[in-house]
Amino acid sequence: MITLSSGLPDLFIDTFGKDVRHVCQQEKSLLESCVMHDSIAAEAKSYDMFDKMRFQAKEGRNVETPRNDVTTQRRWVFHDPYHNAYQFDKDDDLELICDPAGETVKGLHMGRNVQVDQIVIAAFDATVNSGRRSNTSSITWASQKGDVKYTESSGGRTIPHDCSEANCSASVTGMSTEKIELVQEYFSMNYVDPSIPIFGLIPPRVATQLFGQEEYVNVDYNSDKPLAMGRMLKYWMGINWIQHPLITLGSNNDVDGDTDVYECWFWTKDAITLAIADTMTVNIRTRVDLSDSQEVYAHLNMGAIRRDEDKVCKVECQAG
Repeated sequence: MITLSSGLPDLFIDTFGKDVRHVCQQEKSLLESCVMHDSIAAEAKSYDMFDKMRFQAKEGRNVETPRNDVTTQRRWVFHDPYHNAYQFDKDDDLELICDPAGETVKGLHMGRNVQVDQIVIAAFDATVNSGRRSNTSSITWASQKGDVKYTESSGGRTIPHDCSEANCSASVTGMSTEKIELVQEYFSMNYVDPSIPIFGLIPPRVATQLFGQEEYVNVDYNSDKPLAMGRMLKYWMGINWIQHPLITLGSNNDVDGDTDVYECWFWTKDAITLAIADTMTVNIRTRVDLSDSQEVYAHLNMGAIRRDEDKVCKVECQAG
């Protein structure tokens, strides 16, 4: 007699699917199209910028011509290599049901997209090398008032979670319509060309906070219906919105150093440059030193740089 608890399982037959599926991964880079691209074929590459120029009053006739030297700024971008490889033994059972090399290449492309986004995100507040030579001096995010709270006159580049500037209420510590108004004000105060697209990078929790904004979900303010779609709006209040799980909650990382916040970045496309030495190369080869195993090797080499602080700002958001 066969019972369900002992005998029947012995009659089961193992079967295998004919394809391999990938776990949920990032299928494309979310930030690569939101920054400028440049090729790099050296250890480092420099970018020169003219500093701001202004006029002075001409007081009288035939007055002495002003004598000024043009001041410039040079910034350097560096790039780093990244790689990985996977091997498949000739006797792997997996090879009986699919070609593992093709699926591995697909998975490596997904991994590459995550790496590109990590490089771009790091550039928002990274230290930038400057000067005539690449190791002469540096420009930090903090030294450019990146850690100063934004007000109409402060020149600060951080809109704090407890902002009480303009229409903001300090009690609203997440993302709000009023904070986004200040983002637009920030770019206007810095003479940023309004025709240049502005991007906003937020984590899923902050995207959820937007659904609590009346102006976001009410069709009296918005022609789209995010609640009906169940998806974040791609474009709203003049911002191209990007939701990314790579933005995580920090620890005492607000501008005052005493509150856990998400750092949400806003920038224009020309504010960040992605310098590419190798966008990605893949080599599928036979490893004679590993019993003729098949190896998939992938390599990329790139870096990113913040070109202009006036075109980047940060909004702090608490999780609650």
